[in-house]
Amino acid sequence: MTELNNEQDVNELEVQVGKRFKEFRLTYNIKQTDIEVMQKQNISRIEQGRRLPSHELMVYMHTKFNMDLNWLLTGEKLLTRNIAKPEKINKSRVTD
Repeated sequence: MTELNNEQDVNELEVQVGKRFKEFRLTYNIKQTDIEVMQKQNISRIEQGRRLPSHELMVYMHTKFNMDLNWLLTGEKLLTRNIAKPEKINKSRVTD
């Protein structure tokens, strides 16, 4: 029973990631052929929920199109962190 649930979870993840991938691509008018690191049929498989994107593809999409990978994988956007005033790191904090 556990194996079936795990398989269903993986299939659901593939479907949800595929929907978000396609949504991103269409929202930003990116053609499948614009994604140079992967063949069009493989992009279709991802969008149909039949496979997950490779880490190379995710890095490419983030680098070239600024895709939020947290959103792609979880559906939740990362909150923008305020790093204008990063916490100072001092020697005592590091060595404690």
